Amino acid sequence: MQHYAPRVLATVAAAFLAVGVFFGSVSVRAEEPPKNFIPNFIGLGVGVTPEYSGSDDYVWGAAPGLYYQFKDSNRFIEWYGPVADMNLLDSPTWQVGPILAYQFGRNDVDDDVIARLSDVDGTIEGGLIVSYTHNNFEGIPWRLRVGAQVLGDLGDVYSGTHSSLWANFWFPISHRAVVGIGGGASWASSSFNRAYYGISSRDSLASGLPAFNPGGGLTQWYAWPAVVFQITPEWYAGAGLLYQRISGDAADSPIVKHGDANQVSGGVGVGYAWK
Repeated sequence: MQHYAPRVLATVAAAFLAVGVFFGSVSVRAEEPPKNFIPNFIGLGVGVTPEYSGSDDYVWGAAPGLYYQFKDSNRFIEWYGPVADMNLLDSPTWQVGPILAYQFGRNDVDDDVIARLSDVDGTIEGGLIVSYTHNNFEGIPWRLRVGAQVLGDLGDVYSGTHSSLWANFWFPISHRAVVGIGGGASWASSSFNRAYYGISSRDSLASGLPAFNPGGGLTQWYAWPAVVFQITPEWYAGAGLLYQRISGDAADSPIVKHGDANQVSGGVGVGYAWK
């Protein structure tokens, strides 16, 4: 998982399904030669998540998931909710390529106090993603992926960047079930934190919350478990939970203190795989 507005995380289940498809090819259809990539996949996830970063109100959301690998190549594209990236390398282990994301803003919220703050527009972000994947096919199969990414605003909501380091690990618990665990941490520029966690003097007067001008640095860390079940050779279902802890200057924001620094999201999804 990565650092985006928490309502994006309502769709976390869609991403979990892709690795379940990978293990379906290995453990359920073991008579076929193992492959070191995920088959083509499309899915849909739905879930519940905080309304905005630091909120203690929750909303429902839904989004698609997609993984497509180009024929006779290790290059691929993947798209989960508001995040899409691509591997430009023809490598079974390394990924280097562009990443695009939609960073949700904050407006029309349920909380009467936060609703008095100025709206924060949504924006398109772009950057670079690098990851390394190890697929183990000897004995009990497992899959480890570690990565890093850097994103910047392609609009005009904030300047600077926000970046993440993350890892996930998947292993089967039966011929039809796979468990995954993962986590990571995110850092953001002072401009990013001011846009999403800051309070101007004008907004302070309107809301009654104290003015706040955060700096940059660590903004969150997170961890998640997930499980994926194979229904048929092509169809899969999954579920997962995500825990985020807002940290650093962001956690000191009156917006977060008015809500909750502990953010929990959960989702379920279904997916269809083909070769």
